[in-house]
Amino acid sequence: MDSEVQIKRIVLDRMERCAVCHREFQPHDITVIARKPRYWTMMVECEDCHARNFVAAMLGDGDQQEAQLALRRLTESAIHELKHNEPPAIQSEAPSEAGDPITASDVVDIHEFLDGFDGDFRQLFRAG
Repeated sequence: MDSEVQIKRIVLDRMERCAVCHREFQPHDITVIARKPRYWTMMVECEDCHARNFVAAMLGDGDQQEAQLALRRLTESAIHELKHNEPPAIQSEAPSEAGDPITASDVVDIHEFLDGFDGDFRQLFRAG
């Protein structure tokens, strides 16, 4: 079985229902945000009420404090989004001087794009 499927199944076993509307979560409600060697961060979003939960899945001997820090950053970013009505910026360890910050929405968008991308770059660039 694919490791992503296994991890999503474990998350669903622990988070059966949305805390807001009580809808039962499904595997497609979970989006993997980052895959680090010792932990993964994910967003679980209710399809009905759009309540979001950020989750860290520890892998092997993962550093719990490192994962908690990543979740704290995601949560702070989401709070910023709510207060300022703008996409949350995910902070990296070494911020870049060039370009706009990458947001959680950017990460989810590229994940969804790559999930369905067949690798045909010629077709991709011809489409534009």
